[in-house]
Amino acid sequence: MKNHAFRTWEMIALTPQESRMADRISIQSMLVNLFLFAIKGLFGLKIASASLLSDAVHSLTDIFSTLIVLIGIRISNKPSDSGHPYGHEKIECIIAFLLGLMLFGIGGGIGWDGVQKLLHPVAALPQNSLMNAFAMGAAAVSIGSKEWMYRFTIKCAKKIRSSSMAADAWHHRSDAMSSVGSLIGVAGIRLGYPVVDSVACLVISLFIFKAAWDICADACAKLIDAACPPETVGKIERIAKSNRDVLAIDALKTRQYGSKIYVDLEITVDRNATFEHSHAVAESIHNEIEGNVAAVKHCMIHVNPSALPNHHHI
Repeated sequence: MKNHAFRTWEMIALTPQESRMADRISIQSMLVNLFLFAIKGLFGLKIASASLLSDAVHSLTDIFSTLIVLIGIRISNKPSDSGHPYGHEKIECIIAFLLGLMLFGIGGGIGWDGVQKLLHPVAALPQNSLMNAFAMGAAAVSIGSKEWMYRFTIKCAKKIRSSSMAADAWHHRSDAMSSVGSLIGVAGIRLGYPVVDSVACLVISLFIFKAAWDICADACAKLIDAACPPETVGKIERIAKSNRDVLAIDALKTRQYGSKIYVDLEITVDRNATFEHSHAVAESIHNEIEGNVAAVKHCMIHVNPSALPNHHHI
């Protein structure tokens, strides 16, 4: 099945339509983040809000993270070649892991800034009710925009089966939650409690740490060939068992390879079946699994003869 396997690898690379979709979503994401960086940075400076300024910096880094994700998707979807016969999908995981490490650093910096402002508070600047109202509006716009970005990015990620874009989508949602902290911080300044702004910085850093941990953990699981979720394994088992010639499933191993899945399956068939028939059974299951489990990149099937002539069907 070697030639068939290579044809299958090429088939699941991004189609031109999917590639354009990824480009469009990424560009829209970067433009929205640029807008959010500008308005949050402007009003954060006007009212000296540490939480709003830190949230603005977070939006700026989102532009670079989305760009990194887009580059990773393009590289990981390059077709297999003689030097990389299994493809390039793990490059996407490496990029996602580096993105997670970058977020850990950003979260640490924002948290440290919040701690310093708690330990060494500065005199509050004269309040400008209009500027504070605009700043609260900027934080509210950020919450709505980031949730919207999460929804269309995760939809695209599921369609093109991209783990790094899915991580970027959850990054958007974590930004929405961190902007809630900014909104609380700005409200604290307006009400005359600037300490709330410093506490909000710490809350934002926790959200960033959570996003970074999730991204790194997911990338590591795929880099070390972790098994697929039980529901995916169960679906593969059901497909194999649905073939009337399969007497038993002797072994089933799955491993995540970037955003794709490899399957190793051992089945038992009637010992009296001809070689051609056994091969046809394996070929049929092979095609069913690769055709019905979208993330499967390749399925390797080994056929064992039944131990007894009267081996019962499973």
